[in-house]
Amino acid sequence: MTVRDRDGEALGGIVAVDPRGFTIGTGRIFEREYPVRFSDVADLDGDDVYLRRDLASLPGAMLAEGALELEDDNCHPDKAHRPVAYTHDLTGALVPME
Repeated sequence: MTVRDRDGEALGGIVAVDPRGFTIGTGRIFEREYPVRFSDVADLDGDDVYLRRDLASLPGAMLAEGALELEDDNCHPDKAHRPVAYTHDLTGALVPME
């Protein structure tokens, strides 16, 4: 799933889920994995998770160098985005599909 801020800016993909929330992986926006609590989620829409805040107001966000600059996706073929499909298990927890 793709995590977006309240303005729709893609922040990254979910790489881990636990009972408190989930983790956004490193990439164009974050230089370190970024934990998010479920209470910070405003909406779910298909494969997108929308947060209550915009990127500039996320507490403790360590932005990757040049994260806010527009860049061509073809510039970094080694950083290809591979979406991960998630589903709910019997307990209702969100888990990656195998």
